[in-house]
Amino acid sequence: MDEAINTEKDKGLPEKITNNPTEEKQYILPPWRVNQIIAEAITVLSENDFYKDDFDYQQMIRSMGIRIKSYSSFKKENLEEFKKISLSLWDEGLCLAFPNEQTGETCRMIAFNDQHSPAEVMHIILHEFGHFRLKHTQQSINGEVEATCFAAIITLLLLLEVTLHFGKKMMQNGNKDILLQILKSRMIKQEAPKNRMNIYK
Repeated sequence: MDEAINTEKDKGLPEKITNNPTEEKQYILPPWRVNQIIAEAITVLSENDFYKDDFDYQQMIRSMGIRIKSYSSFKKENLEEFKKISLSLWDEGLCLAFPNEQTGETCRMIAFNDQHSPAEVMHIILHEFGHFRLKHTQQSINGEVEATCFAAIITLLLLLEVTLHFGKKMMQNGNKDILLQILKSRMIKQEAPKNRMNIYK
């Protein structure tokens, strides 16, 4: 990540990133944004039945029309070209959206460095998937922080499912959306003091 930050100017990134990289590196997610990312992670897992025994996170991503390919499947020169248009700043993974020359439709693809362990590959892929789900449109330090948060939340939820089977238990009790309901209730409570303060301005 540090290497990617140091070469921002070489990558031709937007001025917002290159003008003050120190400020960008200090970016901290505000609570309301963390809640939005948690809600997105819960939503995508719930919509794809993450509690089932045969759940496969890569298959979930592919079912959304996103291709997943390893670095080793590319020629070196092609990989370097893809890095120039990736939405991601780091070197371990690529998040790509580009038009199909024949159909004009947008092709979406995730590429990952396959010289890592399965757990590390999972984090890389989920990180790049986060750029798509959070609707990032350009490279930025903020986007990297958000995508990392998204990947961590997805991983935590999947780990909890493997160890505690909480998703399966909620389904059996007919409470599939209980996590989202609790989160939305929390978000409303957090926004309430802000709204009250605005009344007196």
